[in-house]
Amino acid sequence: MYFLASIAFFFLGLAYAGVTQAGKGQMLASGAIVLGYGVIGMLIGFILALIAAFKVRRSIILRLNVVLILIIAASLIFLKIKNQKRHKARSSGEQAIMKEPTTPILKDSVARDAMDMNGVSDDHNQTNSKIGLGMFSPNYREGQTVYFYRNLTAGKPIQDHKTTDSITFKRLENGGVEIATAPPWLVPAHLKLDYDILYFKVVSESRDVVEVVVNKTNGQTAIVDKYAGNLQYWPEFFLGVNSVEFIDTENPKIFVKPLDHAALVNRPYTFMSPQRVKQSWMSVKLMNDNFEAVGEGWIKWRDNEKLLISYSLLN
Repeated sequence: MYFLASIAFFFLGLAYAGVTQAGKGQMLASGAIVLGYGVIGMLIGFILALIAAFKVRRSIILRLNVVLILIIAASLIFLKIKNQKRHKARSSGEQAIMKEPTTPILKDSVARDAMDMNGVSDDHNQTNSKIGLGMFSPNYREGQTVYFYRNLTAGKPIQDHKTTDSITFKRLENGGVEIATAPPWLVPAHLKLDYDILYFKVVSESRDVVEVVVNKTNGQTAIVDKYAGNLQYWPEFFLGVNSVEFIDTENPKIFVKPLDHAALVNRPYTFMSPQRVKQSWMSVKLMNDNFEAVGEGWIKWRDNEKLLISYSLLN
C-alpha cells in the first residue's frame, strides 16, 4: 500500500497541477513546477498510507490497493493517449511544411542577398525600416530545423500550432553546415554559414516566441520559437560585431562624453570598435589601418526608431 499510494498520489499531484495550470507562463521552470506538485502528492500519499496502516482493517487496505491500482492504470492510459495526440499534432505540422513551397535553394544567391562578403550591414535597409529589438540566431548548428509560424493562438504552446514553412540544413564533409531546403522568399538579415552566421532581425517579442524579418527586402515577417535560438538585443549584438561606422558619413560626430553638448573628438581614424552601450550612446575605440587604438569617444547609435550606424560582423 505504501508503494501504490505514493505512485497514485504522484499522478494525482500532476493532474492537480494540470487542472490548475500551475506551470502556465513559467517558461523553462514550468516542468519543474509540475514535477514539484507530483512529489508533494507522493509525500501526501505515503503519509496517508502510513496512517491507514495503523487505523484501517486489513480487508479495507486490500480494497484500497485495488482503488490505487485503478488510479495508476487510468493515469498511465491518459498519459499515453495525450502523448499520442501530441505526436499526431506534431506529425501533421511537419506534413503541412511539405505542402508549402519549401524548395532547394542556391546558398550563394541567398547569401549574396543577405550580406556582402565582408559581412557589412545593409545601410539602405536600415535607414528605411524600423530598428526593431535586435537579432535572433537559430540553433541550426546541431542540424535542427528552423520552423516558421504565423497567427498563433494566445495561451496555446507553439508546438501545438501548424508550421507554415521551414529551413533544413545538411552537414558537410568538412564539418560545416549549409542550407538544404528553404522557402523561396528567404532573405535573412545576415547569412554566411561558412562563418557560422545566420541572423534574423527581431521586430517583436512575447513570452515564448519572437517575430523576425524573414525577407529584409520586403519586410515579410514570421514567428519562431524563442527557445530554438539565441535572442540578442541591440546592445549585446553590437558588442559582438567587429566594427561600426556612421550611416550619415557627411556629418559624423564623436563626442568626448555621452552628451549632445559635449566637445567633439577630432582625430583621424579608419574604423570604430564598440566598447560599451549606454541607452542611445555607444563608447567606441578609434582604430587605424594597423588595428591600433588612436583614440576613443562616444557616438549616438540610434535616434528613436532609426539606426544611425552600420556595422561589420567580419574583419
